[in-house]
Amino acid sequence: MFSRIIITLLTLQLVVFPMVARAETTPVPAGKVTDLQKDQKAPYAGVLLDPIAASRMLVNEKYLKIETELKLRKEFSLEISRKALAFDLLKSEHDALRKIHVDILKIKEQQVVDLNKLLRDQASSDNSEWWLAGGVLVGIALSIAVFYASVEVVK
Repeated sequence: MFSRIIITLLTLQLVVFPMVARAETTPVPAGKVTDLQKDQKAPYAGVLLDPIAASRMLVNEKYLKIETELKLRKEFSLEISRKALAFDLLKSEHDALRKIHVDILKIKEQQVVDLNKLLRDQASSDNSEWWLAGGVLVGIALSIAVFYASVEVVK
């Protein structure tokens, strides 16, 4: 029973007086950059950075690499897209020209078939060989008849 009372009081206290936890924030200093010359106390001429300035420089370099990589990827993707579009356009143009070529060849083949049929029809209706043969036979028959008549007239 005693533990139930303590649990109830603690729960009531937490509900009525909630605990607030606040973290301390320290202001981030801007960082210091110090120039060194050759005669000053340093092992070499250059720029001396405190840890904050150095870390900012490293972070900026890291993000600059990432940013440059992202820009390059974007440009590369755009170039690939342009090339793919140009390829697709050329492919569709090629396919269209191929279809036109195939259709023209079909039409030409049909024309050849039609002209051959027309030529066969004309050749079969043309009886010039028979007319020649008939004319030669009639000429031979007439020649024989004239020769026979002339021989009979002389007798």
